[in-house]
Amino acid sequence: MSDTWYQELTLEFSDGTTEAIFLDMTRSGRHKPRVASLPAPWTKLEFEKCPCCTLPPEAGYCPAALCVEETISRLSQRTSFETVTATAVDSENRRTTVKWPLQQVGAAFVQIAAFSSGCPVGSQFRPMLKDLRPFSNTREVGRHIVFKQLIRHHGEAEGTKAALVARLGPLREVFCHLFKRIQGIPRGASQDAIPNSIVHLHAMTQHLELMVEDLVEEMLREMACPPTPQPRKPQPDSST
Repeated sequence: MSDTWYQELTLEFSDGTTEAIFLDMTRSGRHKPRVASLPAPWTKLEFEKCPCCTLPPEAGYCPAALCVEETISRLSQRTSFETVTATAVDSENRRTTVKWPLQQVGAAFVQIAAFSSGCPVGSQFRPMLKDLRPFSNTREVGRHIVFKQLIRHHGEAEGTKAALVARLGPLREVFCHLFKRIQGIPRGASQDAIPNSIVHLHAMTQHLELMVEDLVEEMLREMACPPTPQPRKPQPDSST
């Protein structure tokens, strides 16, 4: 199984139609979108390229943008506030179902684009997202990635904080530039679900940056073990 927390995501609309995506189940764990024969110009790598992107020019296209293009093509006729039933299957084949507005569920599609497409920034988070419950809120995501980093840094607080802040800044840039990429797409008021989802994730990432220090300290307190019993000092023999 791959280490992403979404393996399958299905949307059921009130009119009876469904949309589903399935992530590649190979070791790469990458989502391979159904790319148009001629991807849109805004998906080209150099168009609003993230300053932190390490992909070489010969890559041609931004992998996260290609995933977003696929999602937009599927959902462009849907309204952002339309309530949908979304079911996610994670890497342990556990099913989670929510009934939310499309723009809130759409955040899952954008997360898949960022973390499971081959984006070099998002890929750094995939090991931290393993075992995370689908449709988690900001605090749940924050606690999960803090816990993973505390383990990686052997419980050392400052190293954990520095590592997370160093990664969250570039991730915020990814969502910022994804939004910039799609600004030129002609769309009516009913086609704003994915743009709204990107804005939501940008704000969520920014919030996580502000929460890191408090979450690290909070989790260290929770993980604290009782003090190790100290050996008793030998007492002088009073009989001598």
